[in-house]
Order: sequence, then C-alpha cells, then structure tokens
Amino acid sequence: MIDYDLLANALSAPREGDSKHEHAKGVKAVTKAARQAAIDKAITLRDIDVYLIHSTPSTQLLAKYRSYGARIVTVDPGMDVVMERAKRLRPYWMQPVIKKWYAERGAKTIGAPAKPLTRTQRGLGTAHDHQRTRLLVAHVDGTLCWWCNEPMYRDDARNFDQAGLEADHSIARSQGGTVADRLLHRRCNRSRQGGNRDHLRPALEGASAPLTTRQWL
Repeated sequence: MIDYDLLANALSAPREGDSKHEHAKGVKAVTKAARQAAIDKAITLRDIDVYLIHSTPSTQLLAKYRSYGARIVTVDPGMDVVMERAKRLRPYWMQPVIKKWYAERGAKTIGAPAKPLTRTQRGLGTAHDHQRTRLLVAHVDGTLCWWCNEPMYRDDARNFDQAGLEADHSIARSQGGTVADRLLHRRCNRSRQGGNRDHLRPALEGASAPLTTRQWL
C-alpha cells in the first residue's frame, strides 16, 4: 500500500501528541518524491496488487492512473462519519476541505467502485485490433524490439516472453497518440505503461538486458 501519511510519518522523527497528518515542509517535499518513486516502481509489477491511497486526486491524475490500468475505488462512508473522524484525527483545516468535496459531489455516497473503462474507451477497440493485424502482416521476423532490443517474431513461441506481439503507440496514448505504429513484445509493451518510463527501457546503453527465452521459461 502506498499512502502519503504513512510515508511521511516513516520519514519523520518520533513525535508524541502531534497529529500524524501534519508534516514539516521538508518532510512533505521528500514524501512526495518518495511516493512518486513508489508509484513508478509499482506500475512495473505484475504479480501483486498495489493499493495507492489518494485523498483528492485531480481529473487529470485519475486519467493518468486509468492509463496504467488502475481500478479507481471511491471510499466514502458518508459526510457525517468523515467529519466526525476529521475532528478527532485530522488537523482543523481538513474540515472545510471535506465540506467542499461533498458540496462538489452533491454529498453522494458511492458504494461501488468506478466501472473500468472498456477497451474501446481506452482506444484499444476493433480499429486498434485491425491496425495490429496490418503491422503483423508487414512485420519482418527478427526485427529488434524498440523496448528491449531483442528480436520479435510472429510465432509466439519464438519470442522471449512466449507471447504474441502487441501494437504500440510510439507517441503514447497518454500523450495524445491515436494510432499504433509499431510492434513490441507483450511484456515490453506493458512495461512501457503510459510512456513515462521510456528513458528506462533496457535497450538503452547501460540498462539491464531482458530475460532470454531460457531464463524466462
């Protein structure tokens, strides 16, 4: 779980009696950097669930999280409960923030998680599938993958991750890309996420090499 207050408290000296939700300016700056580093690492993980606690994310940030494939869940026990907890556990300035949040949403209680976007809504519908087919037809076996610099093949079994090639947007969808224009290994395409990790791709000099087929198996 990635939580701002937990990180901030872990980075602070032990405190007696002080609120666990108020932090010094320097601690806030380090905590924000640590949280972003944790998020950047978490989106590369595939075998575990990662929970990110974020109290008031912007619309743009929610869209960014969704581009990573995140499932957005609004936890709302109701304004009365939240205000009572804030008075006991939070600094006084949180109360107007809470009132503003409920005012903007009509004080609605959301009891179910937000419905995930469909493939079509994410720009990965039928048109994207047809474009992948066109890229596969034009593909020359042995062409090196832009992400890992390992050869790519139409035959899934010959790829190092034993999976079919996926269509990728060289200009990431999160940055305005609309049409996939190249192929990547499935594992590489999903490691790329929203394009914010392009500078970390293994193909760059000095980066760690990807697993070989034998190591993968």
